[in-house]
Amino acid sequence: MLTQLFNQFTPYEWILANRKGGYALGSAFLGNYRKYHGLLIAGKENGKRVHLVSNIEEKVIFPSGLEYFLDSNFYKDTIYPEGYKLIKQFFYQPYPKFYYACLEKGDFFLKKSIRMDESKNILLVSYKNISSYPFKLFLRPKLSFRDHHQVGYASSWEKSFTNIEIYEDSALVIKEEESLFTYISKGSIFEEPLFYYQVYYPLEAIRGYPAYEDLFSPFLIEVELSGGETFHLIFSEVILKDFKAKVKEIENRYKGYPELKLKKKAKFSYEDYLKVLELGLRNFLLEKDVIAGFPWFYTWGRDTFIGLPALFYLEEGLDFCLKIFKHYQALLKDGLIPNVAGPKEEINYNSVDATLWYALRVFQYLEFFKEKVSSSQRKELLDTVELIIREILTNPLLPFRVDLEDGLIEIPETTGLALTWMDVMIDGIPITPRYGKPIEISALWFNVLSLAQRYLDKKFPVNLKSLVEKQSLALKGYFNGELWADRIYQGNPIFEIRPNFVIALSLPVNFADTFALEKAWEITQRELLTPYGLRSLSPRHPNFRRKYFGTQYMRDLAYHNGTVWVWLLYPYAELLKKVLPKERLIKELTSLIKIFRELWVSGRLSSIPELYDGENPYYPKGAPAQFWSVAAVFLIEKELEKLKREVT
Repeated sequence: MLTQLFNQFTPYEWILANRKGGYALGSAFLGNYRKYHGLLIAGKENGKRVHLVSNIEEKVIFPSGLEYFLDSNFYKDTIYPEGYKLIKQFFYQPYPKFYYACLEKGDFFLKKSIRMDESKNILLVSYKNISSYPFKLFLRPKLSFRDHHQVGYASSWEKSFTNIEIYEDSALVIKEEESLFTYISKGSIFEEPLFYYQVYYPLEAIRGYPAYEDLFSPFLIEVELSGGETFHLIFSEVILKDFKAKVKEIENRYKGYPELKLKKKAKFSYEDYLKVLELGLRNFLLEKDVIAGFPWFYTWGRDTFIGLPALFYLEEGLDFCLKIFKHYQALLKDGLIPNVAGPKEEINYNSVDATLWYALRVFQYLEFFKEKVSSSQRKELLDTVELIIREILTNPLLPFRVDLEDGLIEIPETTGLALTWMDVMIDGIPITPRYGKPIEISALWFNVLSLAQRYLDKKFPVNLKSLVEKQSLALKGYFNGELWADRIYQGNPIFEIRPNFVIALSLPVNFADTFALEKAWEITQRELLTPYGLRSLSPRHPNFRRKYFGTQYMRDLAYHNGTVWVWLLYPYAELLKKVLPKERLIKELTSLIKIFRELWVSGRLSSIPELYDGENPYYPKGAPAQFWSVAAVFLIEKELEKLKREVT
């Protein structure tokens, strides 16, 4: 069923989000095939998300007596009803819009739009009659009221305290500690409770999770729409004082963005595409951090600082990035920023690179904004970097150490930890153990210390200049004239072809000559590059996994053993900048993001996924919306803008 629908519509999902971590997520055919799909998933403190509204049963009745259901729901081995058959056009940008046409004559009669408030857990669903004749809508919101990682059952409603209050133009549903307010612009609400049993989420079944759920519909909404008339429905976690004002406020959030017209080959211009691409980036913003990925990730230090340069280009980038730096500064422990930076019970510092990315981004932030950063702000940032360097050099409690013989950071095998971005562990055992001296860690540390010599006028426990000279010499040991090693283990280079050498060579302070860089480019093209990103392992390696598919265990085995990662396109682009002339570089960078640009220009993409399969990548895998994936494409587009200005 899913493959047929993906081919008919698109396998990509739409996403809306607010600055609280709340979101709405769904498919082009408006059938929920994940437990995470829904119209209102409320963002709470410390990354908690509560799934409140799943979807809406929608029925339209025309004056002739003809009637259709507009919604689609998965049940075991079937879809009922089949409202997706009436969706004849859809756009994801700047917000999801769906156009319905009669099955008999093909005439368009309804436009459905979904928008979200920027700062509160409030969702607006709008139905516009785009025909010349009136019709009636009958709507039944289906409520879930559960943690977004779980599924719910009728018994939870029956056993919990539940209160339903119906008013003339609104309704209130309370279940335990959660409340939902529903507001309508016209029509009537009738209390008429019923359950939808055994709703099925096929993707959860494939992923090895509970896949059935019961949804509760406490009331029915009835409204008549004349030709050209729009009906607004709001779901809100909080009481609204002025319904009309809130509708206008939510509409204004998207007002400055371009919209596509209802026609067969509608496309954004390049300039308009860049605007909605930025909107896609903004979906991840919180008050002082970013969501690593929707729907299941919250904030991750590594992801935040890898993608941070994309935020430099936002209108508020100067102040917003400073907030992020200060937020993580407050979370420093033994000189490390947290890798997982969410709720206290989940926070951990099991990472080498997250902190090194933080330090590197401080230097790049100061370079990007130059005199716009005040002297006091500059001092505070550099003091934090100084503290980080001192702790790395001297703190014996850290799960890694600096080898003063060559200046590189070493991860002892005795830690039993996965401290790089290839961090999957099963039953406490790393799947891709990278003990020793991983190449991207060595390069990051070398970059941080090299830039520290320029920016910091401090005395350290060791001579930084001498240490950097040792590092520069030691880094040559990763290249044997033909191949780049992934790490040095017990003094020996390990020549696994993984993309980590690309990350290392992409960094601003170079340590390789032109020949070595060109070899890196050649290897990447031959072994790792796909139209969607870079593989995490060469297909010729015996551990290569072709598909990211199946249960959590099967997916974990594949995660860093061949699976394609989109975010790696940006390090690869930075490598290309070091080896190609500008004209050729423009061509190569354009090719890198060709597929994503085409999808976004068509209005059929609102975010970029985390992963693709290592072999025959086509269907998006992993998180359907990933911050550093969007940041990678955004940054490549910014580089292309700059190059085109320079060439002309």
